[in-house]
Amino acid sequence: MAKTHYSEHLAPGQVGAVTALLALAYLPLAQWLALQVSLFVAAALALRIAALRWPVLAPGRWLLLPLTAAGLLNVLSAYATVSGRAAGTALLATMLVLKLLEIRGRRDVRLLAILFGFLLASQFLFDQSPLLVVYLLVLLVADLALMADLTARARPRPLAGALRAAGRLFLLSLPLAIALFVLFPRLDNPLWSLGNDEQIGVTGLSDQLEPGSISELVLSGEPAFRVWFDGPPPPAEQLYWRGPVLWRMDGRRWAPRPDEAAGTGAPLAEADGRLGYQIVMEPSDQRWLLALDLPVEIPDGARLTDDYQVLAKERLTTSERYRMVSATRYRTTAPDPVTAAAGLELPPNVTPRMRALVADWTRDGADAAQVVARALAHFNREPFYYTLAPPLLGGNPTDEFLFETRRGFCEHYASALAVLLRIADIPTRVVLGYHGAELNPLGDYYIVRQSDAHAWVEAWLPGEGWRRIDPTAAIAAERIERSPELSGLGARAPLRFGSEELDRIARLAHGLRLVADALEAGWQNWVLDFSNADQLALLSAIGLGYLSNYGLAVAMVLVGATVLGVTILYLARGRPRDPLEVLFERFAARLARVGLRRRPREGPRDFGQRVAARRPDLRPQIEPFLGLYLRLRYGRADPKVGLPALRQRLRRVRPRRQRR
Repeated sequence: MAKTHYSEHLAPGQVGAVTALLALAYLPLAQWLALQVSLFVAAALALRIAALRWPVLAPGRWLLLPLTAAGLLNVLSAYATVSGRAAGTALLATMLVLKLLEIRGRRDVRLLAILFGFLLASQFLFDQSPLLVVYLLVLLVADLALMADLTARARPRPLAGALRAAGRLFLLSLPLAIALFVLFPRLDNPLWSLGNDEQIGVTGLSDQLEPGSISELVLSGEPAFRVWFDGPPPPAEQLYWRGPVLWRMDGRRWAPRPDEAAGTGAPLAEADGRLGYQIVMEPSDQRWLLALDLPVEIPDGARLTDDYQVLAKERLTTSERYRMVSATRYRTTAPDPVTAAAGLELPPNVTPRMRALVADWTRDGADAAQVVARALAHFNREPFYYTLAPPLLGGNPTDEFLFETRRGFCEHYASALAVLLRIADIPTRVVLGYHGAELNPLGDYYIVRQSDAHAWVEAWLPGEGWRRIDPTAAIAAERIERSPELSGLGARAPLRFGSEELDRIARLAHGLRLVADALEAGWQNWVLDFSNADQLALLSAIGLGYLSNYGLAVAMVLVGATVLGVTILYLARGRPRDPLEVLFERFAARLARVGLRRRPREGPRDFGQRVAARRPDLRPQIEPFLGLYLRLRYGRADPKVGLPALRQRLRRVRPRRQRR
């Protein structure tokens, strides 16, 4: 270790400021990057902070070389590469904290302050939420304040002055940023590829169902998607949002059919109550697009299967916006023999008491609709409980749930009912999705949250087609357990639990959550999803709809150059002159008129000494002025008192040419 000697009047506070900025900028990245990278960054920041207190701890150049090699090897160990979203960001953060340990002067801090912008920009590769944008803008203004402080010629600027300068620069940059945002040509494909990083930030339903798979998800109040209806929404009891459809049961887990077994969508025998709507769906890392039961018009490029799943071409790794039309009243056509047979496959662990229960329902030749009614009456009459905390089940969860525990969530009821109806020779399938929606009056749209996740059954009934059957609706209200888990949901209890009065604090918190969601939805609609169509619509509204992609590029350059030029002229005209600098320039100009010109890069003290040596007769005039000037510029003299005195001394500087 070697003691750090700062040059160019570098203040320790400036080193501490850039250290704090790097630490604060790395905090949001820590959740996305490997733990060993975060530990290395934290260790480097801790060493830099310790060196501020004990300068002897600052690493010398010979120690920085192995630290740099260790940082690079650490990134390679975590990602096996230095390219890609996560690996590239990890390498950037590692190199920045290593540069932090190398600080020797203002130039190093200035370079770090510039590179800091790249670290801020890298955050948007992982998250584009409005709260993160606000956080990063605060850090950007703080970084500009640091750069303004670094431009001070002598002493660091007061904090208020540096912040004013930073805020001014930030506000002046907004017109250019808005012009580039509006005019930059929108492309259908990204300009670059960032490699095959693992998927991040995806949440939601799985394409499989087993005990506990939905009850874990429903504890989250995070949005699953948002909906804008073209007209009045359907009643709440009709808000079933269709996702994956499951056919195969191995005794514990339901799974979908293979892709090759899923045909194309069959036309509906009847389709009434058509309703158009737009959905913005959060990343799910799945192909299916959620739709209101049942979809009749789907987005371009999507596929409608014969069990009415809407599938995209690729997995949804980012937010997806699409439009659909659904029929809220419908009747499906008859399934083909292969599909009907798939709906009758039984798991290998059907027990005699399960068959005996179904035999009681099918007595006296009851038809399929009567069997369904008796099954629902069984769940309502018997002591079945609806709870988020059911007991653990063993190797035959359906049998244990039906005859022993009788406590479960929607996946337990849907799975059990589907198996029982198949025993009764009624084709069934399990549908996963969401039930309900919450109106956000601030944006006139509906929020469907993960807490609305649900599972239900579809059974084929002659004369009715595939009919939706929700067994959880049959549970008696007094046997619905409102557990502490439900009271801790981020939004509200699911629709099927009924509404409860919220206390004042809960209502306030919920209102604030709606405000935050409205802001996030507006950010998604008007910034992140600002598409080529939105751009053309905006340009048409201001009379520039004729511009093509090339025309947009030319307009962007012209408007950007104009805004930048006006900003530069404003800064040049509006920059206040340093009164000390003005007085010294007048002093130098008076001497120049008598042939005593200041040399380039000549300091005030050297200039005065040279003039006094050449013209000793001027010493009584220049020494009082320069003495006070140097105290005001580099010392601690009070400017309020010193500036008027300096003006008085300048008036006494009246050099004349020497007579030959």
